[in-house]
Amino acid sequence: MRTTAEILRGLPYFSDLPEELLQAVCDLSKQIDVEAGKVIIEEGSTSEEMYVLVEGELVVTKHQDPRDVELARIGPGEVVGELALLDKAPRIASVSASIPSRLVRIPAEAFEALLEDSRVVRRMVGTVTSRLRSTEEVLRHEERMAALGRMAAQLMHELNNPAAAVGRASQELARLYEALRVEVESLIPGLGDTAATVPETPARMTNLDRLETERLVEEWLTEHLVEEPWELTAPLVAAGWNPARLDELISGLEPDLASRWVRLTALRANGGDLIREIGIGAKRISELVRVVKHYSFLDQAPIQEVLVTEGIDDTLILLRHKLRSIEVLRDYDADLAKVEASGRDLNQVWTNLIDNAADAMEGTGTLKISASNQDGSVVVAVSDTGPGIPPEVVGRLFDPFFTTKEPGKGTGLGLHTVHTILTRAGGKISVAGDGPGTTFTVTLPAVGSPT
Repeated sequence: MRTTAEILRGLPYFSDLPEELLQAVCDLSKQIDVEAGKVIIEEGSTSEEMYVLVEGELVVTKHQDPRDVELARIGPGEVVGELALLDKAPRIASVSASIPSRLVRIPAEAFEALLEDSRVVRRMVGTVTSRLRSTEEVLRHEERMAALGRMAAQLMHELNNPAAAVGRASQELARLYEALRVEVESLIPGLGDTAATVPETPARMTNLDRLETERLVEEWLTEHLVEEPWELTAPLVAAGWNPARLDELISGLEPDLASRWVRLTALRANGGDLIREIGIGAKRISELVRVVKHYSFLDQAPIQEVLVTEGIDDTLILLRHKLRSIEVLRDYDADLAKVEASGRDLNQVWTNLIDNAADAMEGTGTLKISASNQDGSVVVAVSDTGPGIPPEVVGRLFDPFFTTKEPGKGTGLGLHTVHTILTRAGGKISVAGDGPGTTFTVTLPAVGSPT
């Protein structure tokens, strides 16, 4: 095992220290090994030491009720814990080992000795400034997302009631409209059985056929002295009427009554279409409210047993506008196991992965999503047919604020957030993107499986 002096001398932070100062620091310091999950710095605790990571990885988190927010990941050669020693204040974040790690623990008295060297101070100030800036950006993003979540919850509540009211009103309006039709037919003398000739189902037509039929119907309406034929043509054709059927409709009626009856028929068709559109619109709003509430797991416990495919399908509905020209293929195991996690957070994972896939394909291509049981885990793969990811970029994809998108089109926090959420849930994510196409694979422990 290397000595502490050999380790520190090999790091840029300490490489040019005077031998006497380096040895004084090493005499007070100690190498320690920590297991995965071990907390070495606890938020709010008294500052007594800083650490140099020799091997492994550390994760820095800050508690923002109701969860911990990942601020950064520390790699070998980096220093952590110096900020609180500088201002002699309680720790502003927690630090734990994400994998088994080896560190050098440098106590406060050794840190004070280091501050006598201006080179160390300059490096420390640069590191602290960069870290504070990064931390501020992450926390601001989390605050914005939390505020957005609260606003979405209120919006869903406010939308649901009027949407339901409109849906009920459209149903009642359709009933009254049909009753009015029956009354009108019963009051017009000489009408006979003409109502029976109403087309049952409008025939499908090409655009050219529709335009030609509209021309013929408008001519027919003009010949029969029907008022405002240009306004009545489209609804009549949409309802399945043509000149031959209109002849049947007015067979045996006086000319004046015939023209009025045709006009009433057109207005009826148009009114019926509007009622149906209102009903469809209200139903669509209610469905979107349901999806968003389910997607965001509003009013549910932070951790649930989640069937991941439900969240994926809800996400596909919410991103439907972005996927309209993309072929979506789904392949789910019929007996897919559940996972224990925050449903809201997992849906953020699916949103980021699917949204990124759509961006990579620039609106056209094939998106394939599979979900399967594998060795006590639930494995979800999201694949696109985009250009792939350069090998030199793959290793940085999950770093905070790293993005391959143009300035202004990405924050660099999406995949970092995905990695944080999955790590917190005991899962992991990998990427294969040496092209063409990219596949992100998410692995989560199934409910009841050993972790």
